[in-house]
Amino acid sequence: MPELKSENNILFGIALLLVILVSFAMLGLAGLRTMLGIIIVMFLPFYLILDNLGMEQREKIFFSFFISIILFPSLVYWLGFVAPFKISIFVIFAALLIAAYTIKKFSKRERQLFF
Repeated sequence: MPELKSENNILFGIALLLVILVSFAMLGLAGLRTMLGIIIVMFLPFYLILDNLGMEQREKIFFSFFISIILFPSLVYWLGFVAPFKISIFVIFAALLIAAYTIKKFSKRERQLFF
């Protein structure tokens, strides 16, 4: 079974690399920066949050992709009424990373208490 998990990670990495290369080939440096920004700022925090829930790799990728499309722009939009949008992007990104770290810390503590 570990070979299958490793193969899935390699396949995911190759697909991600292809998306980045195609965006660079089609749109140049602006396309590369946009894809890396979407992956790092929008996708990564939700992936880290879902990583603590004991899901399979494909489920985490699928759910974090769609949750990030729905929640991240909405949260930035509503915070944009109070603060400038560039600041609200950074604040939401930082808050989601803190939430992922907090969930990971508490889930480890609960596992230690019960097992």
